Amino acid sequence: MIKSTLLKIAFLTLISFILFSCEKNNDGSISKNYYPDFEFEEPEVSGNTFYIDPSNGSMEGDGSKENPWRTLQEVLEANLIQHYKHTESYNAESELILVNEDAPVKGGDKLILKEGYHGHVNLQTFMFKDWLTIAGAENEKAVLSQFKITGTFKNIYLKDFYIIKDSYQGTDDYWIADEINHNSGSCLYLASNDFWGKGSQVKINGLTVKTTEDASGWTKEDWVEKAATGIGLRSVKYVEAINCNIENIRHGITVEYFSDNSKVVNNSIKNFSGDGSRIISNDVLFAYNTITGCLKVDDNHDDGIQSYSRGEDNSPGTGTLSNVTIRGNLIIGIVDKDNPLAGSPQGIGCFDGFFDNWIVENNVVISNTYHGISFYGMFNSKILNNTVIDQVPGDDVCPWIKITNHKNGTPSYNCIVANNIVSSSVSIVGNNIEENSNYVFGKRNYDSIYQAFVNPDENNFHLINNDFTKQNIIDLGTYFNGLISSDADKDLMSRDETPDIGAYEFVE
Repeated sequence: MIKSTLLKIAFLTLISFILFSCEKNNDGSISKNYYPDFEFEEPEVSGNTFYIDPSNGSMEGDGSKENPWRTLQEVLEANLIQHYKHTESYNAESELILVNEDAPVKGGDKLILKEGYHGHVNLQTFMFKDWLTIAGAENEKAVLSQFKITGTFKNIYLKDFYIIKDSYQGTDDYWIADEINHNSGSCLYLASNDFWGKGSQVKINGLTVKTTEDASGWTKEDWVEKAATGIGLRSVKYVEAINCNIENIRHGITVEYFSDNSKVVNNSIKNFSGDGSRIISNDVLFAYNTITGCLKVDDNHDDGIQSYSRGEDNSPGTGTLSNVTIRGNLIIGIVDKDNPLAGSPQGIGCFDGFFDNWIVENNVVISNTYHGISFYGMFNSKILNNTVIDQVPGDDVCPWIKITNHKNGTPSYNCIVANNIVSSSVSIVGNNIEENSNYVFGKRNYDSIYQAFVNPDENNFHLINNDFTKQNIIDLGTYFNGLISSDADKDLMSRDETPDIGAYEFVE
């Protein structure tokens, strides 16, 4: 008992230190990169800095600030960057050999992209022993039409530039041009394959990723034909994607085919015609992201966050996904109710398990669907302190929180569902599943949300302090040792030993 109390005091002290010592924004919120569960380490630039300037550069230059090169694509095609590859294809354990041995740029260096169009990147091998940094110049708009590696790569840091697919300047339309659609048409795509080897260790920070700057005039047909996925990961490991703005896209961020140990933190995904995110990998942290504005343009089963397992036969629902945390995210299905294409995605939809050792906590899901948070085949997992609210009251569709059997009939087991606020219901089917301290409004009692939250019409679901919340929500949660949602809310405000129900703790 004493040990448990001391651990809790230590954790609360850490949270308080973060809250009061870190950099804050003008509104009092915490600046990006400060989280109790995630620390971003920016790679060190240990070598030289080179400049690339589409307006004032030349491929006859030396890459200095006074004599920059012209575009990133030309620098790569001119073989000006040293990197490594394996001596044997199909053998990721084979010896590394140096490519472009006499090139001026090497691992540990930094490339600064100046304002303008830098072409597209399409590589198969790009490995470094020390990190290579590729960064947009401060307060300038450096643009690529695509950044794609489909092979073996390591230690690459991408920071503060734009990838806008329709900036492509080839002869074909960007959505059919083979050189930026072969293998994948994603704006940013990182994938390993059996021939070239494995990819890992990529950091993505502060990128702006879009299919197009303005899709407001697009029809359904335009969205189906032209929209590209924002960031796609396939069979790569140890990728961090943080602080990115992803807009006007098909899928927002996909972490697929065993892209294990990925961290996706503090990104904004806006205007998507497929899924906000797909998590089909193990050991993933997906936290503090904002997903808004689904557009219904085809028969895709749209989700804010979707996951499904894949077994040895590669079929959905035949394997197990383990050790995933979905924490502190905001999902708003409909942003513009007057938009004829406005869709209603499922919130967190995980329909083809199994899902083992998942933590789903401090999320806010606002949607006009049944599946606010749903898991079909879940075990050894926790769903805690989420706020799940119906976005369009008055119809029969209202979101729930649900754990049920795998589609093959195997029961879920050893789970906890607690401290959640939900519009419709908490539905539990399985063995040894603990359910407590949840507050359910009920689909016919929608107006009571105005007694609980600051401004539901503006999607502000912070708590207010009145008789209703004191009787039903405030200080009525259950504390769970070792869970961040018991010690801090979605805004990383400290909770006490009797946490409030839902994603937000009431703050005076």
